[in-house]
Formats: sequence, C-alpha cells, structure tokens
Amino acid sequence: MVATKQHSAKERFNRIFSIVGLTIGGIILVGLMLYVQRTMDLKTVLEGIRPLWLAGAALCIPVSESIDGLIFYGMGAAAGCPVRLSGCLDAAYIGEFYYKLGPAGAPIQLKLMYDAGMSATYTASIYTWKLVANTLVYTGYAVAALLYEVFWRQEGLGPAVAGAGILIVLYVALCALALFTAAKPDPIRRLVRRILTWLSRHWKVMAREGMVEKAMGKVDEFCEQLGVLRGKKRMLAGLFAGMFLELTALFSIPYFLYRGLGLTGCSFWELVLVQCLVMVLSRIIMLPGNAGGAEGSFFLFMGPVFGGHTAVALVLWRFAGFLEVLLLGGGWSVIRFARRAVGRGH
Repeated sequence: MVATKQHSAKERFNRIFSIVGLTIGGIILVGLMLYVQRTMDLKTVLEGIRPLWLAGAALCIPVSESIDGLIFYGMGAAAGCPVRLSGCLDAAYIGEFYYKLGPAGAPIQLKLMYDAGMSATYTASIYTWKLVANTLVYTGYAVAALLYEVFWRQEGLGPAVAGAGILIVLYVALCALALFTAAKPDPIRRLVRRILTWLSRHWKVMAREGMVEKAMGKVDEFCEQLGVLRGKKRMLAGLFAGMFLELTALFSIPYFLYRGLGLTGCSFWELVLVQCLVMVLSRIIMLPGNAGGAEGSFFLFMGPVFGGHTAVALVLWRFAGFLEVLLLGGGWSVIRFARRAVGRGH
C-alpha cells in the first residue's frame, strides 16, 4: 500500500511538472508569435522564405531520432541480444517524446529498450555506454563552440561562459565515472556494497534477507557487461560515429532555418557550433523543453546571426526542435500501440 501511494505521488508530480513546463513554454511561444505579428512585416518575411530549406529543418528531427534508434539496434545486435529494429525505433521516438515532457523519459526509454529484445542488464549497459558517447561528443562540440565564440567571434559572454563551463565539467565527470566503472569495476563494486549495506540498516526494503547480495549480483553483471562492450572496438567506433551524426543533425536546424528565411553569410558549421552553445546553456532550465532557458539562450547566441529575423527564427526553431518531437513521438506511439492491439486481436 505504501509503495502504491509513493508511486501515485510520483506520477502526480510528473504530471504537474509536465503541465507547468508545457504551460510556461506555450505562453512564451504564443507571446513570441504575437510579437512577430505586431513588429514584423509578415508579407515581406513570406516573400523571402525558401520552402525547401524549411523542409530540411523539419527533417532534422526524424533523421536524428532514426539514427538514435539505429544506434540502439546496432549496440543490441553487437551484444548478442535478439533485438528488433521496430522496438529500437520505439525507444528513440517514444522515449524522446517522454524526455521532452519531464523526468519520466529515462525509465520509459529503458523499458522500451527491454521490450525491443535487450536483457535488463544489457539494457542498462547499452544505455550507459550510449550516454557516455553522447556526453563525450556533446562535450567535444561544446568546447569547440566555446572556442569559436570567444576567439573567433570574440564575444565576451561572462556568466554564459561560466554556466557552459560548469555543465561541461559535469559531463566530463559523468563520462569519467562510466569509463572508470568499465575499466576498474572493483572500486565501484566496493563503494556500491558499502552504500547498500548502509541502506540495509536504515531502509526496511533493503533490510530483507538476501537483498544486498541480490542487488550486488545485478551490479556485478552490469559491470561485467560494461567491460564486454568496452572490448567491442568496432561497435564503439560505430556508436561514436552515429552519435556524431545524430547530434549534427539535431544542431543543424538553425542553419536550415537561416537559409529558409533567405539569409546568407554564415556557414553550416558556424551555425552548428552556435546551436551547440544554445543547447548546452538551455539545459540549465529543467522544465520540459527547457522552457525559458531555450528561448533566452537562442536570443543570446543567435540574435547576432539572425538579426531582425531572430524572433521569427525562434518561433520556427521551437516548432521544429520541440513541438515536432512531441508530434512525431505521439503519432509514432499511437500507430505502434494500435498495431499491437490489432495483432493481439488476431
């Protein structure tokens, strides 16, 4: 009964968190649309639009998420799991949908990976290695973006640089912990055992007979599989290459919007690097869609690039980078669950 109440309270918190975040994001977006309508000549803007480039911006999200699903599939197959590509695409599209809504994203994506044919411990190992690759590539991009912003554009950002630097340090720490667990698991095992032993003295659930050893069995299996994945050089090379392509597709949205609004002068890689800084700093705001932080970071970094088109570019960027994720993930979820229901009926 207590566990049920705690679960209900957690679900209630997640719903409230998502509703508050989406409401704030919706208010900001509506405000921006009204601002664009009142301050810009929409006829002139529409005359300068290049539809094919805007279509390219809309394709960035499905390309990025499809690569994400292929990464799950490739890692699962390399680990010897009987994975299904459709299930891995579920983990990518539906998982990202819930990530945008709030803290339920990670457990739902892990469950979808398990449903795709990966064992529980391999699911954790693959998820961890993918997180490591994502963090390393993200960090590499972020460092390059900061160097570009400070030395090439010669922008004095002050607090923005400090915020990005703190996040980068946290990313590196997470990577180091995962890599250390894979290379030297014994110290991590000892630390986890001490934590579990302490919990067994203060938490009734862990005080049950055999719970500590059972949990340690899972930790040992997890560490062992991390080491096995570490030895698959080809799989890791594919993982890092795939993650680079995935993030590049995600960071490319502003470039396609830039060209779609009829603007020229900035190269593809310039806008990719600037977008990386936007994404890094917007993560400070933990609301769904990083509401508030995303818009502020975009104005801070993209304002000098888009000039008088910044507001309309921001509206289009939020549609492509956030609302489109919800629409794709929601639509994918409905179609997949409908097919499963039909299959069960037959």
